[in-house]
Amino acid sequence: MQARADLLSRAVREHPVVIEARDGHRCDGGTHSHLADGRVVCWVLPAAGLRDADDVCVDDLPAARAVDAELSRQAVPPTVAARWQAGGEALDAQRFWDRWCATEVLAKLADVPMVVLVGGPPVTSSPVRRHGVEVHWLVRRVADVVVAQGLSWATTTDVT
Repeated sequence: MQARADLLSRAVREHPVVIEARDGHRCDGGTHSHLADGRVVCWVLPAAGLRDADDVCVDDLPAARAVDAELSRQAVPPTVAARWQAGGEALDAQRFWDRWCATEVLAKLADVPMVVLVGGPPVTSSPVRRHGVEVHWLVRRVADVVVAQGLSWATTTDVT
C-alpha cells in the first residue's frame, strides 16, 4: 500500500490542480470539481506520467482518479456537522471541509451518491476500502480552497 500512497503523492506534486474561472476553461482529460463562487478545479493526470515512475508496477496502475474542492471559508452545513460530530469528535470548519472533500472523493471513485455516505461517518484516514475500491487520498489547501485528490484501485475486500 505504501507504493500506492507514494504514487498519489508524486501525482499530486508533479501534476498540480488548476483553479480558474469556469468560463473558458478547457482541458484535455481532466477531472473536475466546481466551486460555489463559479471557479472550477481541474486535475489533469496523464496515464503516461504514472507509467514513467521507476517504482510503479504497470499491473498496479490506478483504475480512476478524482478531485473534490470546497471554499474554505464557506458555512458548514449544520445538519451534516451535527451528524458527523455525534461520534464524539468536535469538528471545526477546517476539519469539516477536509473530511467532506475526502468523503466526496470516495463517493466519486466508489460510484456511491454522497447523500448515502453523508449518513455514515466521514472518511478520516487513507486508504479506505468501500464498495469494491481501495481509495488513497490526500487533502491540502490551495489558496482559499480545500482540495482532496484521490486514486482508486479495484479490491475484493471492504475495510474502513
